[in-house]
Amino acid sequence: MYKPFSDDVVAFEATDATGVVRLNRPEVHNAINEPVIDTLELVFDRVEADPQLRALIITGTGSKSFCAGGDLHYFATLDTREKGIEMSRRMQKLLDRLWSGQKPVIAVINGTTLGGGCEIITACHFRIAASTASFSYRQASNGLITGWGGSARLFHLVGRTQALKLLLTGESIDAAAAQQIGLVDQIEEPRNLLEAALAFAKKISKHSPGVVATILELAKLHYQCDIDMAIERETELFGDRWTSDEFRQAIKAFQDKRLIR
Repeated sequence: MYKPFSDDVVAFEATDATGVVRLNRPEVHNAINEPVIDTLELVFDRVEADPQLRALIITGTGSKSFCAGGDLHYFATLDTREKGIEMSRRMQKLLDRLWSGQKPVIAVINGTTLGGGCEIITACHFRIAASTASFSYRQASNGLITGWGGSARLFHLVGRTQALKLLLTGESIDAAAAQQIGLVDQIEEPRNLLEAALAFAKKISKHSPGVVATILELAKLHYQCDIDMAIERETELFGDRWTSDEFRQAIKAFQDKRLIR
């Protein structure tokens, strides 16, 4: 299993087969800069390669902020269109690894979430927020738009009208309002936040990695295909699971139990 570590920008530990990644820059509201991107790429490489890790949690250090998005001091150094696009593509690729990966990812939203921080949480499969959390797409107020794939995921997640409202107004909404529109799945008191997320991850991890990965692939089909193509692919995946060791063992266990009776 990947050993815990902590450095200046990201911390990682594993609990009950669940990896916990912490954005670790509380002095700047856990904003993303190049060292954070570099470190997250390394962490994701090792998490993906570790069969003992069955789920991943992403959260922020401290109780005030989950993530304030991109660090504007870092952004100021990207002084050409090409440099901006290069950073955008790196973050898109990084977040797509969350959504398109074979392990479920849970955003544990411990505080204020701004701009690119909102883009990060929509790349996760589940979002559990502290009752004190808040959310704001601040890009437009800075003369910018989402650049990490966040608008596409937001439109799918909350619908056209709600997504446009968030993107165009930049207004801040609390956890209850975020849950009402579907941006947040579950709300917990801050003291119970991580414990609730770990318990949820444990429920998922009781199933075989192959089954979990296949269900996550079904979720991607909802975004990528029309319904007929999605159903056809579901049938193919069902056939693969039908001959899997896990299902054959389940059948055998059922038959053995009936024989004992």
